[in-house]
Amino acid sequence: MTTSWLHQPIKPISDAMAQTARDHFARLSGPPGALGTLEDLAARLAGMQHRADPDADPSQITLFFADHGVANAGVAGMSVDSTPGWLRNCLHGTSASAIMARTLGVRYEVVDLGLVHDPGPLPGLIRQRIEHGTTDFRTTPAMSEHQLTAALTAGREAVERAVRAGCRLFIGGEVGAGKTTSAGAVTCALLGIPPETIAGPGSGIPPETLAIKAKVMQNAVDHHQRFFSTPLDVMRRLGGFETAALCGAYVTCGQLGLTAIVDGFCASVSALVAITLHPPLKPWLIFGHRAAEPGQYAIFRSLDTRPLLNLDLRLGEGTGALAALPLIRTACSLLKTTPPDP
Repeated sequence: MTTSWLHQPIKPISDAMAQTARDHFARLSGPPGALGTLEDLAARLAGMQHRADPDADPSQITLFFADHGVANAGVAGMSVDSTPGWLRNCLHGTSASAIMARTLGVRYEVVDLGLVHDPGPLPGLIRQRIEHGTTDFRTTPAMSEHQLTAALTAGREAVERAVRAGCRLFIGGEVGAGKTTSAGAVTCALLGIPPETIAGPGSGIPPETLAIKAKVMQNAVDHHQRFFSTPLDVMRRLGGFETAALCGAYVTCGQLGLTAIVDGFCASVSALVAITLHPPLKPWLIFGHRAAEPGQYAIFRSLDTRPLLNLDLRLGEGTGALAALPLIRTACSLLKTTPPDP
């Protein structure tokens, strides 16, 4: 198993088709630019799909489940004992993302990359288990080189399944105990900012635990700092199976020409790593929403981007990206409208 594919170029976007979309809006009734972000979205999608009438459908969401060794540090509101039940709820169609995906007609996948407690073979579950969660990064790298490769490849394979299914849009989601502590540490390492400005509530920790969470992140960054040569070094030492999979998925989206909607904080960390590896990838990623996690704001500033929605969501599971999908569909529909005669 190799990651040679990771270095393949990103597919170029058609500036001509993006301009065709802008010209279309100029011919619609109403003041120029009156549809704001919807016009920008439509132009981006036209450029990405190299067509004047882009479409957001069919779409696929893939949820990556994996626990983190750092969850044992008392920084996670969610226990590793609870994640298998969450996974089953997704498979049974009773989780928030499953309900939203069903309502929106989105193809739905659940992948187990490494929960601490193996849920076993279940109907509909894609088993790509790497290990029983990552290692506690306070003292050792979260992943081995082989494990990082396996996680990145799992993300690539999810996008390849979407392409084979004829999808035009990909959404990645993640679930796992300890994920925001891991994502926060990666953010601190990549952007060089103090953890006190990054540590957030995650799955519901009390305010007094935030200081502990920030200290854990700082100690981990300090411990591994001398080994950070590339963004993938940071991901391997501080990240998770699910965030590495999302990174691999986003890179593959750009390589294969598939639009991706980025979900909340953890997904944005994966996008940050992916864009750092491949700067031309940025236009392929639409940030769906601003989560209730301060670390995501720092990523938006670093990437000079803004999300479509601000709903104070902090669930993960791809819910914010799914909530943004109707806006993207609306932007596409506006390009199918016949402009009035001059």
